[in-house]
Amino acid sequence: MDLHFKSAAEIARLIRERKVGAVEALEHFLARVEKYNARLNAIIWLDAARARERARAADAALAKGEIWGPLHGVPMTIKESYNVAGSPTTFGSVRDIRACQRRWQLSPKDILISDFDEEE
Repeated sequence: MDLHFKSAAEIARLIRERKVGAVEALEHFLARVEKYNARLNAIIWLDAARARERARAADAALAKGEIWGPLHGVPMTIKESYNVAGSPTTFGSVRDIRACQRRWQLSPKDILISDFDEEE
């Protein structure tokens, strides 16, 4: 099945209808990352182990009749400039992060992950 030519909504439907599993979909796209990313350099950081864990959990949830939302089980990438717990971020410098904290009156706890040590 050529999942790479399908929309996220189509892949989600296939997963909900159990025509493809979340793990199967993930492995399809991980194989494409392995094949093409060296030339494209589109993905700079990959957590395949955590993605596989989450895909297995999505398949298990679906088997129990649970649906996590409209894109249940669909593999995705997240731009590394977003702060996501457990992943590196390329969001500017420490100075930029601190400026954003001041501008939006955020505490350090409001930032999911940062690449600087907190001052206690």
